[in-house]
Amino acid sequence: MSPQVNTKVTSVLNWLRSLLLRLTPTEHQRLLVRTVVSGGLCWLVAVSFHVGIVKAQAVLVNSALSASYPSWIYWTILTPALGGLLVGLALHYWVPGAVGSGVPQVKLAYARYAGHIPFRDAVGKFILGIVQIGSGSSLGREGPTVQICAGVSGLLARLSSVSRQNQRRMASVGVAAGIAAAFNAPIAAVTFTIEEVVGDLDQTMLSGVIVAAAIAAVVERGILGQHPVFEIHEAYTLEHATSLVSYAVLGLLSAVASVAFTDSLLGLRAWFKQFTSVPKWVHPAIGGMLTGTLAVLAL
Repeated sequence: MSPQVNTKVTSVLNWLRSLLLRLTPTEHQRLLVRTVVSGGLCWLVAVSFHVGIVKAQAVLVNSALSASYPSWIYWTILTPALGGLLVGLALHYWVPGAVGSGVPQVKLAYARYAGHIPFRDAVGKFILGIVQIGSGSSLGREGPTVQICAGVSGLLARLSSVSRQNQRRMASVGVAAGIAAAFNAPIAAVTFTIEEVVGDLDQTMLSGVIVAAAIAAVVERGILGQHPVFEIHEAYTLEHATSLVSYAVLGLLSAVASVAFTDSLLGLRAWFKQFTSVPKWVHPAIGGMLTGTLAVLAL
């Protein structure tokens, strides 16, 4: 970014900060305004991130799968591999702070840096997340959404000149609003934020989280309509009390499967990190190539 552009951006940010200080002279007022605005902005960012992924998948993944035989095989393998290579280079040379799933980065920032997520990292996560997930990598949008919205919320906190403690508290606001908007689940967003990021039931924290999640969900449903994120086509009902035994067994088996999956994932990650002779920016490309290969075998 050129010095002239940096100067203009700084001037705009300073003007916005001074305007907000005039309109909201007390910190509690600034905190309330920031919470409301954060809910709306994080909705916009989270939904834009989701739509960007869907559009990228339509252009990249669907085009690869719809290609003629046998070229579809090559494109199905190359598309996530090239997407991973591009993201690996960008993470290494452009925005290293955007590396990782997103949730651990936010938890670290919340615990040590008053919830400060550099806005540059949030922008990088937004762009690179669309590229990598949209090109077919086996990733979810939950973690990136958390880090992106925490970055947006943190920027608003710094613009509104709230205290360091309130900046830390309001980092959770962006997390809750982003999850609520992305998954149309405000209650789950509050639970996730309190459990994963905050870790306790601080009253001030909880009130801001609930307000932001509710605003994001209301705006999202008002514009996109009510729709389930996961559609279940079968109707499951409790017809007899003996079915509780089956549900209990299903719960235990699901717990075992989830622990086995998590441990396998972490073990594979640790094993993969041992390949120090391969540059780190190549690792996402290798993962993408393996994902494409598995997709071809599955089809």
